[in-house]
Amino acid sequence: MKKIYLLASLITASMIILTGCAQLRSQKKPLDPLEAFTPQKLDSESQNVEYVPKIESFVVILDASASMRDEYTGTINKGHSKFDVAKDILMRMNNTLPEMDINSALVTFGHGFLKHLNNTNVVYGLTKHSRSLLENELNGAVIPQGCSPAGNAIKDANNLLLTSGGQNAVILVSDGELLYGNPLERARNLREMYGDRVCLYTIFVGNTAEGAEELRELVREMNCGFSVTADEIASSSDMADFVKKVFLNEIPKKVADIDSDGDGVPDKYDECPDTPKGAIVDSRGCWVVKGVTFDYKKWDIKERFNSNLNNIVNVLQNNPDMHIRIEGHTDNIGSLKYNIGLSQKRAQAVKNYLIGKGIQESRISTAGYGFKKPIASNDTEEGRSLNRRAEIVPIK
Repeated sequence: MKKIYLLASLITASMIILTGCAQLRSQKKPLDPLEAFTPQKLDSESQNVEYVPKIESFVVILDASASMRDEYTGTINKGHSKFDVAKDILMRMNNTLPEMDINSALVTFGHGFLKHLNNTNVVYGLTKHSRSLLENELNGAVIPQGCSPAGNAIKDANNLLLTSGGQNAVILVSDGELLYGNPLERARNLREMYGDRVCLYTIFVGNTAEGAEELRELVREMNCGFSVTADEIASSSDMADFVKKVFLNEIPKKVADIDSDGDGVPDKYDECPDTPKGAIVDSRGCWVVKGVTFDYKKWDIKERFNSNLNNIVNVLQNNPDMHIRIEGHTDNIGSLKYNIGLSQKRAQAVKNYLIGKGIQESRISTAGYGFKKPIASNDTEEGRSLNRRAEIVPIK
């Protein structure tokens, strides 16, 4: 009699398990396609930071058990099967993650109640990640059926990460229902094996509070990671935040030095800010009569410099309201009085040329500074040659 009772109990328990794994329920076909998703471009040039991987490898574990065939009652893609919502969330993650040098693997569990109850499937092992690889495998994922040996899938992830020496992530996407295979113990083993080198992230795609708590409890077994719901990371901005937290470190982008007046000399080096557009400047950012230097004790402008002076003409013609001051300079040979007079003559020579090209005289003033404002050493002939110059200063 006892044997008959035990046999009956065993049969009853088996039927409960098989019924739970089979989940042969009717499902309404969704009327609308999955919602469109536009990922945030984390590798965009417009970003003021750049992203580098914080992990070496990640393993995605996807629940493909029978309960994932049920309609999802959350917000995102409501009415679709939980399995389709789960795959869509992973697609969103995949498309948001910038292309970078990291490894990935995909493990699923479930696959039919007539198969071994502990069945998991390593869809592809740890390999260099690409968007197309994960996308193609998700698109080809089988119809969900069977039981939920989540613990065995976590064990698979543990083994897959043995070849990854850096930081790693395990991402479990599930409804949290009827998970077995000692998932808590397997999460504990993962923590003991890798310590802080592996974080567990769970994405809840389910309809029950108990299922959500099951996934949160798994995360609590680890030293790092967190649990979210599909709805919490469905938008492009929320998914970008999720991807950054799981996969990326951000570092300030090396921004080019600011050059407010566009003269090619960064502001921090520019001794003459607000130079007009098109003006030829020297290494200090100052508008100069480029290439026009004067012979010793001379102020006449040689004909070969005319094309250089025409740059000033063009700038003034393009800015009809602009007034300028032409400043003449000399080297330090001779007295200050003599050189001030010489520098004034050099400034006047440039002014006369501009007037001859049609620039109104009232727009141009001159000044001579002699050798009081050198830009190079007067101890060499090269330096003295640079100091014999004329500069243009816009007057507001």
